[in-house]
Amino acid sequence: MKLSKNQFILASSSPRRMELLKTQGYKFKVIKPNVDEILNNKRMSASSVAIRNSRTKAVYLSQKYKNAIILSADTIVVLKEEILGKPVNSRQSLNMLLKLNKKTHYVITAYTILKTRNGKISVIEEKTVKSEVTFGHFSRQEYIKYIKSKEPFDKAGAYAIQGLGARFIKDFKGSYTNIVGLPLFEVMQGLKKAGVEYPWK
Repeated sequence: MKLSKNQFILASSSPRRMELLKTQGYKFKVIKPNVDEILNNKRMSASSVAIRNSRTKAVYLSQKYKNAIILSADTIVVLKEEILGKPVNSRQSLNMLLKLNKKTHYVITAYTILKTRNGKISVIEEKTVKSEVTFGHFSRQEYIKYIKSKEPFDKAGAYAIQGLGARFIKDFKGSYTNIVGLPLFEVMQGLKKAGVEYPWK
């Protein structure tokens, strides 16, 4: 793919991250990095796992596109010390939702902004943002009904706060867009540092 100078690349295929950036008027290329993510590593904190995954995605694309600004991110759901990834089937989805029932957990999104110039890579910003989410009390059958919508299958923690999963959220603290998958306030500040101006007229 041929890119113009200062091309802004989103290193993610997440529809949620694309939509959040589009709501603010950004123009960008979407390129999915072909990398393996880690989930649980006993020697690393949850924040470190998210940072590692986000950085790996950005660095992978930085090797391919020499004059670009690259944004990558990784969102994880953490209940106590356990990282809940994306369920691949109904059974995994139900197990995760039952674990979250009546409990408070954290959503951590790490993001990385890199600038590449003629083979040189500069890290403009790399941070984690944490939000707190509390589930109400729901029955097993209510979760099963939700799973039939198939919404949980590509969502960390098996729910989407911006979708049908909003019904389970009793309370949350912190950034809403972080829970969706990209903390817009922080990311937009970082993009401005990288030279991607606010697109508003």
